[in-house]
Amino acid sequence: MLDSHSLAEYSSQVLNASGDTELEQRLGLYRVFLKLYEHHRSLLDEILDLENTGMKSRKQVALQYVQGVVQGQKAHVITNLLNGKTRSVRQPQEVWVIGRDRKMALPIQDKRLSRRHAAIQHVEDQGFYLIDFNSTNGSFVNSEPVRHCILLKDGDQVRLGSLAFTFFVCHTPKTAAALPDDLINQCNAARHAHESSADDSTVTESGLSSVSVDWDTPLSADGKETSMFLKPSIPGSDLLPEQTAYPISMKQQSDILDRFMQRNAPDHHN
Repeated sequence: MLDSHSLAEYSSQVLNASGDTELEQRLGLYRVFLKLYEHHRSLLDEILDLENTGMKSRKQVALQYVQGVVQGQKAHVITNLLNGKTRSVRQPQEVWVIGRDRKMALPIQDKRLSRRHAAIQHVEDQGFYLIDFNSTNGSFVNSEPVRHCILLKDGDQVRLGSLAFTFFVCHTPKTAAALPDDLINQCNAARHAHESSADDSTVTESGLSSVSVDWDTPLSADGKETSMFLKPSIPGSDLLPEQTAYPISMKQQSDILDRFMQRNAPDHHN
């Protein structure tokens, strides 16, 4: 979590390193943030906590999804919302409730979800509906609020509270034609070659070859840096958000701060 000491130290180090006007304006934003943090720490802690939660979820799951699959007269859903693992979930009434209730088909431990937040229901010859159970934080499809229910389409973006996922639907399964023997032989040969090479290398528990990388040795003259994870040039800068140039003057910063303080000042009138 960011604190006022880290922000102040960062601002001082960068300001001493450069006198550029644009950089000073950007540092001014950090000073405004610092004052807000000192006077309204609980509010900014909530914002930072929400941002950190989003970053962690993006690291764990690249794409969260629910897929409705119809096979004959039966339907089921496939999803990776349950602890990041892909699972096929069947329900006898073909109604999959999403919420914090552990007894439901899709229990998600998210404090911004209601216990029984919403449901995905399959109706024969119609499709899959999203139904909101008058949840506290609401349900949205493609950024539009769901008042009661809505028929889902392939590729719809669904958000329940702070839980977001993409919905896919498969109505018609397809069976591909059999492959000729030469392609099957190529597949088998490639797999056997991979198995042989894996036996000759050090393999970790995750199934990936262990490779020792020296991050401190400089690149050669013709080398090219391809890593996006570069070492921070300033101590503690890895704790700070990415710097973005904002065209804002010192007067505008002061006006923003004054309006914020007036709006959040306690009312002393009876």
